[in-house]
Amino acid sequence: MAKDIIKFWAPWCGPCNQYTSTFEKVKQELLETANFFEVNVDEDTQELTSEYKIKGIPCTVIVKDGMEIARQSGALTEDQLRDFILLN
Repeated sequence: MAKDIIKFWAPWCGPCNQYTSTFEKVKQELLETANFFEVNVDEDTQELTSEYKIKGIPCTVIVKDGMEIARQSGALTEDQLRDFILLN
């Protein structure tokens, strides 16, 4: 089963907005490796923000087989995000 990569963010968050292009670029590179999702914490009707106990944004969470296997807070560079996904 593929990994799910979830980015928690909000439109008013400056670092989140900067991270968007990085997330999109790495998403395009790794589409065959993982499933990518974005959760706007202000519009989270599925309550994933609470489920994953997100305290700060941006936050990237890796889920495999329904279990969180890794998380990274803050905006990452392309290399950091790519390594985070591939090494977890």
